[in-house]
Amino acid sequence: MHTFLDFTFLRTLSTAQIRNGFAELIKISTCSHLDTFNLLDKYCEQLIEQSFGRANGSSQELIDAADKINREGIHEMLRLETPNLHEIGLDRVIAYGHTWSPLHELVPETPLRHGHAISIDMAYSATLANNRKLISDEEHRRLLNLFSRAGLSMDHHQFDEDVLAKATTAILKTRDGLLRAAVPNPIGSCTFLNDVSAEEMNEALRRHKELMKEYPRNGEGIEAYVDASDTGYTENPQAEEERMVEAAAKKAGSLNGANGKIQSPNVSGIDKVTNGTNDHHTNKNKTQTNGVRKGSITEKEVNGNGYAHVVEPTKA
Repeated sequence: MHTFLDFTFLRTLSTAQIRNGFAELIKISTCSHLDTFNLLDKYCEQLIEQSFGRANGSSQELIDAADKINREGIHEMLRLETPNLHEIGLDRVIAYGHTWSPLHELVPETPLRHGHAISIDMAYSATLANNRKLISDEEHRRLLNLFSRAGLSMDHHQFDEDVLAKATTAILKTRDGLLRAAVPNPIGSCTFLNDVSAEEMNEALRRHKELMKEYPRNGEGIEAYVDASDTGYTENPQAEEERMVEAAAKKAGSLNGANGKIQSPNVSGIDKVTNGTNDHHTNKNKTQTNGVRKGSITEKEVNGNGYAHVVEPTKA
């Protein structure tokens, strides 16, 4: 069996999604691959703006750097995770940024993108590691500056001690009672923290909040929230597969009397948006926030795909 890697497809992603994925490369390189981290730091803005060297006009230097980053990142993930496919081992290097982030994704009314949620976790974890002198002040700033340059979130206005406590309680249940917080020690390597008290966590959070005042938007990211491109819809927001069917139908002239349009029925006036599910019905009363169509949110819960939104129509 062979796996083919075609990085050309990266040119089809929006800048927001390139940025979203950039967070995962920071994750793996910060705790396991210093050379890749150095390349991300050197080419950060160009990688995001030029779709990792796949946008028109990209230099050969950028293309070569991007390909090395992608290949090394994939290889490192395989090296770390292949021996642990069933996740029996709970001390996982790639869990850097995944200790408190699950709650970060779900606290805002419109969920944070995964890359931004783990970036908040990684940035806070870096501050915690710096407090313990596991990374130097220079390394700490270098890491925070990389998140900022990439436009990734390092904080959120709803991230407080209550959210921190709830996220800690939740992760202990899935990690067999231990925190197992992966942090850099130093950049390019990793250690796991199990002995962090609530007082130490809160102290690190207070310091982190103060540090964020020095960064644009108080550390909040650019295009940080889930929108149509995350839910399978285009920004109209018509399902992309419907658009393709309509285009093909127009060309073939097979939609008699419909002028090449596919009509979406209204079902009881209810709009529903679920992760990975293309449920879309028209409703003249609905509003739109960050590309997610909604009335009033009545339920928000985690599912196997990460999140689910169930919404009811806005009352007249």
